[in-house]
Amino acid sequence: MLAGRGKLAGRYLAVSIINIFNSQALLFLANSVWGWPGGWANVFAASLASIPAYVLSRAWVWEKRGAHSMRREVLPFWIITLIGLVLSSVAAALADRQFGAGLLVNVASLVAYFIVWVAKFLILDRMFSHDWDADQTEGE
Repeated sequence: MLAGRGKLAGRYLAVSIINIFNSQALLFLANSVWGWPGGWANVFAASLASIPAYVLSRAWVWEKRGAHSMRREVLPFWIITLIGLVLSSVAAALADRQFGAGLLVNVASLVAYFIVWVAKFLILDRMFSHDWDADQTEGE
């Protein structure tokens, strides 16, 4: 069981690294290249990067197949993502105001995302590991 959790955690870490790369590249592009304010640039970056993060988390990390449950999978994932987005956007906006555009905006965003990273793993593990199909006979 522990070996299975290690594999799961490794895949989660890999998806997180991909998500960090995607979101940070988009944040840098929007803030430093296009000149968008840090907070809005972060909203843009996190919103786009969260799509492949959900798909990879569900399909590759937790090996979940079949129909997506809006109430049990999609909505909770987006709520967790929204919490990270709000924290990172506030951090990015504060860094932008304090230091101006540049890498410190990215660092502030990363620190805020790290705060919710472990909690997100635990929540997603519970969410995607549960056999919801067995509950269908008991009703929702």
